[in-house]
Formats: sequence, C-alpha cells, structure tokens
Amino acid sequence: MIKSEVIPCLQDAMQTLQNIWSEIGLEEEQKEERTKSVLFHLRSLLQQMVSEEEELKSTLQANVETCTEELEKLSKELGLPMFKPEKQMSILMLESELRTKVDDLNQEKHERMKNLKSLREKETKLCERLSVPGHNLGEVNVPNKEQLKELEANVQYLQKELVKRLNTFKELKQSIETLWRELEAVPSTSIEQNLAKDDAEATFKLSSLNIETLKDLKCELENQQKRCVTESTELRETITSLWTKLEMDESERQAFLTKHNGSKPSVIAKLKNEVQRLQALKLQHIQKFIDGLRKELSDLWNKCYFGPAQREEFTPAFDDNFTEELLALHEHQVEVMKNYYEENKEIFKLVERRETLFKTMEEFESRKNDSNRLANRGGALLKEEKIRKGINKELPKIEQKLTVQIGKWEEEHERKFLINGCHYMNIINNQWAAFNAQKEQEKLERHKRQQELMEKEMVFGSKPATTPKKRPMGGTTPMKTPKRMKMQDCTTSTPSRLPLHSSVCPSPRVAKGNTNGRPPVSTKSNIRRVAKTIKKKTPNRRQSARLSVKRKVLGEKNNTSKLLNATGNTSIQVVNGFKSSSKTNESLVVCTSYHEFANGLDKEENNCRSSMLNRTHSMISFV
Repeated sequence: MIKSEVIPCLQDAMQTLQNIWSEIGLEEEQKEERTKSVLFHLRSLLQQMVSEEEELKSTLQANVETCTEELEKLSKELGLPMFKPEKQMSILMLESELRTKVDDLNQEKHERMKNLKSLREKETKLCERLSVPGHNLGEVNVPNKEQLKELEANVQYLQKELVKRLNTFKELKQSIETLWRELEAVPSTSIEQNLAKDDAEATFKLSSLNIETLKDLKCELENQQKRCVTESTELRETITSLWTKLEMDESERQAFLTKHNGSKPSVIAKLKNEVQRLQALKLQHIQKFIDGLRKELSDLWNKCYFGPAQREEFTPAFDDNFTEELLALHEHQVEVMKNYYEENKEIFKLVERRETLFKTMEEFESRKNDSNRLANRGGALLKEEKIRKGINKELPKIEQKLTVQIGKWEEEHERKFLINGCHYMNIINNQWAAFNAQKEQEKLERHKRQQELMEKEMVFGSKPATTPKKRPMGGTTPMKTPKRMKMQDCTTSTPSRLPLHSSVCPSPRVAKGNTNGRPPVSTKSNIRRVAKTIKKKTPNRRQSARLSVKRKVLGEKNNTSKLLNATGNTSIQVVNGFKSSSKTNESLVVCTSYHEFANGLDKEENNCRSSMLNRTHSMISFV
C-alpha cells in the first residue's frame, strides 16, 4: 500500500521537478545535484520521523513502567489488589489504561486522607473533652476502608458518650447547686469552682474521674443534708417535748416554728439555742419533767405488756427525790423502752390481734346457748357464722407466727419473752385449757339440767312442745300459730295422720274446751284448719337458709340428748289422739322408766313400730 502510493507520488514529484528544472534551463549536472539534494532531504525527513517515533515509543514504555510502579504503590497503600490487563494491549492503550487507573487511585487516596483528617479532628476534640485517648490505627499513611470504619465508629461512640456524660453532668450540677443552697455551703476545691462557673457545660472536663468525683460530692452533700434533717427533726421533737412539759403558750410555739422552718445550718443553730434555753428552764421544773417521763414510761409499759414485776425492776420510778440524776435515769429508760417497742412491734401487734380474736371467740361461745338470737332477723346468724369461720381460720395462723417469732427472739436474746410478766406461750396454752374446760363444764351442766328436767317430767309430766315465736318486724304484725301447735289443738278422724302430743305421765293440762278430761271432738272447722296447714307452701330459699342455720344451732344446743340416749336415761313423750281401750296401753301410759315401757311394748303385736302404739295410733318421740 505504501509503495503504490509513495512511488507514484515520488515519480510525479521528481518529474515535475525535472520539468521545472528544464524550463529554468538548468544543466544536467545541476539537475543531478538538485536530485541528490531532494533524495538527501527525503532521507533525512524519514530518519527524523523514525527517530521521533522511536522516541515516542520509548516515552510510552517509560510511562507504562512509571504508571505500573505507581499503581502498584497505590494499590498497596489503599489495600487494593494490583491491576492486571485482561488482554494484550498496545503500548499506547496500556499506557492510557494504566494512567486512568492511577488517576482513580489517587482520587480515592485523596478522599480517604480527607476523611481521615476530618475524623481525626472530631476525635481529638471529643477525646480532649472526655479526657480519653484516641483510636490507634497503627503506622499507616493511607487508611483502608476498615480502619476508616473503625475510626468513624469510635467518633460516634465518643459523641454518644459526650451526650450521656453531659446530661449526667447537668443533673449533678443542678443537684449539687441545690444542696449548696440548702446547706449554705460555697465551692472550695478546684473542681467545685469549675463546676460553679457559668460556662461549665461547655468547658468542664467530662472525664470519668471528674464525673465520679461529682457523684461522690453529691452523695456527701446528700448525707450531710440527711444529717441536718435528722438533727433538725430531733431538735424540734425535743423542743416540742420540752414545750409540752413546760406548758408553753401555743402561739409562741407556732411563731417560733414558722420562723425557723427547714433544716439549714443557721436554722439548726437557732434550734440548738432554743433547746439550751428550754433545758435551763427544765432544771427549774425538774419534778414536772420527771412526772411527764413517768407517764410516758407507763404508756410504753402498757404497749409492751409489762407486768408489775417488770415495772418494779425500774426502782427510780418510785423515788421521790427529784434530782438531775433521777431525770437522766428516766430519760434513758424511756429511750430503752422506745427501742424495745420498735424492735418487737410486730410481735406486739400479733399479740393484740390474737387476744382480740380469742376474746371474740369466747363471746360467740358464751352466746351460743342464747335462744333469743334465733329470733333475730337480718342475717345476723349468717354474719356470726362467717365471723366464726374467719376466726377459726386466722387464729391458728397468728399463733403459729407468734410461736416462730417468739422462739427466734428467745434464741437471740437467750431469755424468755414475757407478756404481763408471764411466758406468752404458757399464757396461750392456759387460755386454751381454760376455754376447753369451760366448754366441758357447760356441757356437764347442760347434761345435769336435762337429767333433772327428765326426772321432773317423769314425775309431774312434760309441757307440750312449742315452736319459739318469731320477733315481729316493726308494727303489730299478727302472730301466726306454728304448724305443730295447730296440730296439737285439733283432732281428726284419722289419728295416724294427725297425732296430738301428750306425755307418758299424766299431765295436769286440760284439753281446751273439754271439762271431763277427754280428747276434743273433731269438728269441721278444725279439719279445715289442719288441711290449710298441710297445704302451706314450701318456704323459699332464703327462709330455708335461715331455718338451716337455726336447726344447726338447735342441734348444737341439744347435743346432750344424744348423751342421755347413750346412758338409757331417755324421756319419752307419747302423742295420743283419743282414749285407749287396752289395759296394756294404759299400763304403758303410767310406766316410770324406759325398762318398764320396753317390757310392756313387747306384749303388743309384732307389727307395732317403735314410735307408734298399736290400735291407739300413739306417737312416741324421744327428747
């Protein structure tokens, strides 16, 4: 391609030059010289062009080597892998590719260094404020991405720590300044003076040591304030006690307390001066003070359940020689009793609760045999039963707690815990023994009364069984005759259905409307009354509940009847509807013991029930 273009071009140019030279009229020698000159210039031009291109090639190769070295260095500094061409390239393309890659790495290096500088500046400020060392990246010129992330994370942590410590500092500063005002104190140390500056939030070194120092300072000031509050409270209590014992005027007291309120040191100083003034007055009225202390001591003895012997152990309480030494002994004893009461307050509360429950239980037990409570309406029996169950549930628990706590106290103090001069566990055992003995005594008395009543009824006859009348509820409500009394006052043609009560022994009671001692004659009005009684509706649930409670109480009252049945001393009542026509039945009526009655009953027919006499339709009930 070069020959086809260069040779014709060279031939045309040489031909043109020959023509020009010919037209000019140059000789052949001149033409040859000029032709040689043209060739020389052509040769020189080509050599120069070759040299320039060779130089360009060398330059490109040098640039490739330089870029390769720089690229290798940057890759190592940035922690990146070395760039390698994916395919064979010419020197010019390789040089261009390497130069572009070097420029990119230089740009990234610049960004990293800029970021590093910014993070280092932030870290330096934070570390200086927090008094902490900076993050150590090691000996590196250009940080890699992981190192920059570590540094950035450290800066974020320091920022959060600064906010946290600053908030803590603000709270501590506010609290400490308030305590300084309360305690009338001024900053003394260097850190306290730095804390009191107006720009302390921006200039104070928020090191962990300084924060801990401020916390200790706050704690110390709080303890000092607590001591001041306690001291002022004790002084006011002392002053109030002295005022009361000296019978000071109320208006004077209020004026002093209003003027000297709070617990500042200046106020405490005023209170101390007042105590000294009152102490001087106290010495002038020492007898009045001792009498007041003795009254207070008596109240504490009562609270602690001290017995006479325990009270007599403090002999100064009975000394009439009023001196400062006697006053000091009384004050010391009052403090001892106060401490004793505070240490054993829980035990005394349990003792009080236990005594209240036991007394209530005794009251319920004493009212148990009172039949008038059965006529009380308004759910009193249900309430009483509920309270009784609560006592039975709570009393053992309290006694168990007392046993544990008193045992622990006695083990610690190596002496017995006394209530009213006696060991309280013995008191509990004696109370239960007396309670059980009282119940047994009442049981024997009921048994004795029942036996005497039975003997009296065997001789003189018994009264008809009646149902206790109910108490009317407000107004004059007509009293209804109980069902059993209605059945007793009427007769019917079927005695087996409507039996009437009579006694085994002849009763002096004369039947109503009958002068000759015979049973009353059945009438239509009586029959209608009985029928109306039988058709009476069943009581509702509320009445049934009340009746069940009453039956339960009556059952407890009549427990002695079962004891009487076990011994054979049983009172027998026979309900007879009309006159007996059998001699055997008449002998049964006048029998005086259960043995005679049983022998007479054996002579009756075998189909006779134990509770019914044959042909007479008599009903027997055992009481």
